[in-house]
Amino acid sequence: MIKEDVRLKGKTDQTKLILFIVVVGLLLYSIYNGNKESNHIKSFKGETIGLLTRVKDNDEHGYTLQYYFYLDKKIRSVIYVKEYNEGIINNFFKVKYNISNPEENDIILQEELEPDSISLVKAGFTKTKYYFYDAGVTCKYIEKSKWK
Repeated sequence: MIKEDVRLKGKTDQTKLILFIVVVGLLLYSIYNGNKESNHIKSFKGETIGLLTRVKDNDEHGYTLQYYFYLDKKIRSVIYVKEYNEGIINNFFKVKYNISNPEENDIILQEELEPDSISLVKAGFTKTKYYFYDAGVTCKYIEKSKWK
């Protein structure tokens, strides 16, 4: 007759219960922190225009997107996203910021803007000229401009 060891069965049940409680606790904590951060961003009252400038790869978080906007000075900010659309680089987006501390800000990637030149100048951007040499066709410098 084979005897079953009751002591091991009780320990595995306890281990499963503890693991289940830990997983549920972590899930609830992440949901709470996500809502807390979302509510914090929703409390930002200031709005302006921001320019998304570059993307750097980041192993753990996905991608690092860098953007800047102007409020008396140039403010650079970084946001981490899991994925992004290739066409959003060098485009303008709405930026929400904390009026009392502009370093607390967030770019709204769902709201791509197509601002006119007047609103860009009011937001602090300037139009700069640059030249590139067209070696293959005209062998001349071609003048271009972009917003900075």
